[in-house]
Amino acid sequence: MYSHSSRIVSISQKIINKTLLSDHNAVKLRIKYTFSQRANFHSNRNKHRTKVNISYQSNNNNLINDKQKFNFNSINSLITFRNFTSSSTDEAFRRFRSFKNGEQFTKRFIDSTLQYTVSVAYSPKDRLQKNVSNDDGVYDEGEFVQNFKLLNANNVFESPTGEDNYILAYTEIGIIIGVLDGVGGWSEQGFDSSAISRELANKITYLYLNNPNQKPLTILNDAFDLVKSEGNVKVGSTTICFGIIDGKSGSLNALNLGDSWFGVFRKDKDTLKYKCVKQSNEQIYYFNAPYQLSIIPEKFLEDAKKRGSKYLMNEPNESDNYSFGLESGDIVIFTTDGMIDNIFPDDIELYLNDTANDEVNLSETLGGLNKVLVQQTTVLSLNTNFKSAFSQKLTELAGQDYIGGKPDDITSVMVYIK
Repeated sequence: MYSHSSRIVSISQKIINKTLLSDHNAVKLRIKYTFSQRANFHSNRNKHRTKVNISYQSNNNNLINDKQKFNFNSINSLITFRNFTSSSTDEAFRRFRSFKNGEQFTKRFIDSTLQYTVSVAYSPKDRLQKNVSNDDGVYDEGEFVQNFKLLNANNVFESPTGEDNYILAYTEIGIIIGVLDGVGGWSEQGFDSSAISRELANKITYLYLNNPNQKPLTILNDAFDLVKSEGNVKVGSTTICFGIIDGKSGSLNALNLGDSWFGVFRKDKDTLKYKCVKQSNEQIYYFNAPYQLSIIPEKFLEDAKKRGSKYLMNEPNESDNYSFGLESGDIVIFTTDGMIDNIFPDDIELYLNDTANDEVNLSETLGGLNKVLVQQTTVLSLNTNFKSAFSQKLTELAGQDYIGGKPDDITSVMVYIK
């Protein structure tokens, strides 16, 4: 994601021109392409059309063929359980903001028949890896998509989630879950692109713990005002997608601003297969330019105005709002575009149908299931022969075939209702 408002995607050297024109017809890419790639994603399918075979990865890095039975006993070491005792808001805040990769907790509410297991998993992009063309500057097959998001992100090395961040907490009346994705273009200019997503996640978590009766939009408005007024974030932009589950009724109230995503997966009563029955829609200005909450110094705005351009800046009330009733057996996933740019919701359906079957106790294994999903999506994002969702959108836009996964930070918050 880039913070500039004028745009062109042009490849004439080994570096992508980061200036983007609004005229999508001006997109010219010197890339070799192929129509012959074929592969599967967890099942017999042609959607991604690449050579790769998807498999599950255990904690000892052995790959399990997708025809074999998935054994959750092999990933027990991926799961960390967290038990909470009553404590102050400050103590609860510190605990909820320090979850390990693959960690999970289970919560049951008074006067409710539903139980909620929640986990977070994440995989930051490898920012030390320099994906460049191996020839005279012309990108082959998947190399363009691999290089679409160039970063010089020294400032985000300290963040275990990269530029992403997560929201995950509960009170005695409900649960809040969600994800944020800091706009990486700022790191190319020497700013910490992870700061705004981290600070906003902190404020949202703390506000919810103090007053869990507020609606998501109210919390987001107040949290964004706090981040701006405190001044810890000098420059930055972020997308956000989060929701609040009423612990007693199971109702989900969520909002989305940008191109992060949430989906609700429910077993069909006839086929007993998971289907995505509710999902958010992306909010974008144009390809790869999502709506975003931004903090930009006045001087930057004035300089942009002199150049005849402007930055992408949105307000919380521009987010889309969603309401949905959850049921026992549902799986809810909130994830950043690092996942949904590589795989489709129906790929997640296939993954859940392969792994979250009746023989699996999701209350015990959800953290591992979530972590493996993130790990395997990361593998696909690095595969230059994989026909990712991003490359397929680019193909449609440019009018010629592109291929390759899209490396990015991936963060996933998963909830299982029982």
